[in-house]
Amino acid sequence: MMRRLLLICSLLLSSLLFSTLINGPFSYAHAAQQTPVSANLQHDDTAAPITGTELRAAYLANLANYVTWPNESVREQLTIGVLGNESVYQQLLAAPLLPVRGLRVDVRLLTRPNMASEVDILYIAPGASHQLNSAFNATRARAILIVSEHSPVRDEMMINLISGNQNRLAFQVNNERIQDSGLRTNTDLLTLRGTELELTVYARRAYQRLALLQNELSATTEELATAATENRQLLNRIDILEQTIRERDNVLRAQQGTLEDKEQVLDSQQQALRDLLGELDLQRQLLVQREEQLQQIQQTLRRSELALAAQERELNEKELQLQEKQLESDELANRIAANRSVLSVQQQQLRDQRNALAEQLALLASRERTIDRQRLYLWAIGLAFLVALVLAFTTVGMFLNKRKTAAQLMVTLNDLNEAQDKLVESEKMAALGNLVAGVAHEVNTPLGVAITGTSMVNDRIVVLKENLEKGTLTREQLTSFVERGADSLSLTQKNLQRVGALISNFKQIAVDQMVAEKREIDLRGYLEEVMSTLSIEMRRAGVAYRIDIPSDIRMVTIPGAMAQIITNLVTNAIRHAFNEPGGEITLSAETIAGNQVRITFSDNGAGMDERVLAKIFDPFFTTKRNEGGTGLGMPIVYNLVRQKLHGDITVKSKPGEGTSFFLALPRSL
Repeated sequence: MMRRLLLICSLLLSSLLFSTLINGPFSYAHAAQQTPVSANLQHDDTAAPITGTELRAAYLANLANYVTWPNESVREQLTIGVLGNESVYQQLLAAPLLPVRGLRVDVRLLTRPNMASEVDILYIAPGASHQLNSAFNATRARAILIVSEHSPVRDEMMINLISGNQNRLAFQVNNERIQDSGLRTNTDLLTLRGTELELTVYARRAYQRLALLQNELSATTEELATAATENRQLLNRIDILEQTIRERDNVLRAQQGTLEDKEQVLDSQQQALRDLLGELDLQRQLLVQREEQLQQIQQTLRRSELALAAQERELNEKELQLQEKQLESDELANRIAANRSVLSVQQQQLRDQRNALAEQLALLASRERTIDRQRLYLWAIGLAFLVALVLAFTTVGMFLNKRKTAAQLMVTLNDLNEAQDKLVESEKMAALGNLVAGVAHEVNTPLGVAITGTSMVNDRIVVLKENLEKGTLTREQLTSFVERGADSLSLTQKNLQRVGALISNFKQIAVDQMVAEKREIDLRGYLEEVMSTLSIEMRRAGVAYRIDIPSDIRMVTIPGAMAQIITNLVTNAIRHAFNEPGGEITLSAETIAGNQVRITFSDNGAGMDERVLAKIFDPFFTTKRNEGGTGLGMPIVYNLVRQKLHGDITVKSKPGEGTSFFLALPRSL
């Protein structure tokens, strides 16, 4: 009886401890953490229809195998950039990209065309077609392969995709543009057909499924490891529980008490034991369910492993098919090359035959025309002979009259040419007179300052000499004389140097205007010299000027003609453009295509209407005839630009918006 009592008590305590362990902090409640097998493993999606996005991604993934970059030996990776189509970018990221010639392949999504300089293959989707020109400019002179789609720009195009029906892709290849960028293409690029792209799509799908299976395998393996760890913890708890039960058993054996107390305790413990046994059964059922779930997970893992093995076998088969297709493509490329050579020979023979046939037809037509002309000649000769007799007498009389008229016209033309030469010479002399007057006025000021400084020094020398003779010269007087004399001589030297520079510029400008010889000039420096000689007249009229010309433009031209043109334009602007002080003249220049320089002479004056603008280069046309205008300033400019400098001149003006003259001159005459 005592043994039965001890056994019941030990079972009761063990039930209590086991219940505590089961419902304690290490409860095996992971049903919510079980990850079901992905629905992608339930069916094979490699037979699904191929989308256009998959085709484009497959084409971009294969393209690097047929193109060689110039600096591959020092690189580690190639980069594919996608502009304007995020779905293609996501499709490229969905499966790993295989290395190309030992180089890792990376993918980037571009948002701006100026990011294109960081990639090696740039795909421009139709949604970004408005950014084609910006992308071409950003990748110019760089080894970057551009793949466009439905591109409207043909000259800059490298590879242009054309999407057709049933998700088919065609493409155009511009080998010359690709080679100009420094890239080299394989002849197999032209044989990249739809079958190869479809196999690539299937292979990428297989890689995607393989990656998915590997992820699920990793998740299942982690769950199994977690379950095994918790099972080990549970076994350790059970061992601890058994040890505790044995200790409690020993304690109960050692305890002695009355039979009545033990029976009461036995009744209460029996009821508790029945309750705990019920809970123990529930916990055992839960443990059985967990074991069944673990077995299901293991079965799912085995099925996943089998599916993974099947996918690997299918991927190997697809790779073998791809290799076979590659061999077929190589054979087809060789046959195409042979057929092209034969076709080129046949086309050359056909062109030779066409040329010979055209020559024969031309000879036959020439003979027929000769026969027709001979027939007409025979009929016309007789008629012409009769008409010639009638017209001979008339012609003699008219010839005598025309000869007299021609002689009179020649005399008049010579008079007009002499008058025009005299007017042009007078215009040049008038411009030179204005130049002389301006330089004389400009020279008078520094000369006056120099004369004043020299006179002051002479006066002080006289005073110093008198004090020296009288013996009253002091150190302060001598020091004052030296300081003021040095200042006067320095001021005199600066003004005389200014006079020398003005006279040098004047001599150079005057010689250039009188001698029509070519020489090399610094455009900015020469125009500054010309404008400085005209500055007096411009200041007198209240007109400022500004020169905005780069310092690196040099020209081989006729400086005299250039000075005459600028002088006439400035004089014309002062007389006609500015009715009141406060105007401004701007001179600018830039190099343009064709090894030419475009000089822009603009003012912010009154401008011209269309009637005056249409006649501005007509001789003797002027709007200031009553004020001394001759109407020859602008015709002289036109003739100098077109005949002397072999350039072109255009004018743009509107009333109230100023006038601009554009001179396009050769950089080397």
